[in-house]
Amino acid sequence: MKARCLVCRDPVQVAQHPGWQQRDSAGRLRPALCLNSSYVAKVIWPWMTHSAADPACDALEFEIPAEAGEPCWCDACELHLREAGLDLNDLAQRKQFALDSVARFRKETAAYAEAVRPGLKVTFT
Repeated sequence: MKARCLVCRDPVQVAQHPGWQQRDSAGRLRPALCLNSSYVAKVIWPWMTHSAADPACDALEFEIPAEAGEPCWCDACELHLREAGLDLNDLAQRKQFALDSVARFRKETAAYAEAVRPGLKVTFT
């Protein structure tokens, strides 16, 4: 059995945690969760731990929508951009940061899955 996770698009979490939502350049909320917020630690990691504990689970599949790699102006992204010494007003840097955030999510997710259950297959679509 493959456990499947649609990353960033969880209407329940979006409704319950506006602080985890992506924001556009005007500060308006988007209907997607930001990978740089607490969402990953509070939702994705526990889901992975639970799914990997099921002996019937032989793989984890993560579907990452395109908006996960779009520039975000949420508080978490602003903090990470500042910590990285990036120019908050440079759209090209924000775009690259967003793409790097998706790459980091994939790397950390694969490493976390390996730590929870060595050899468990992890795929990203």
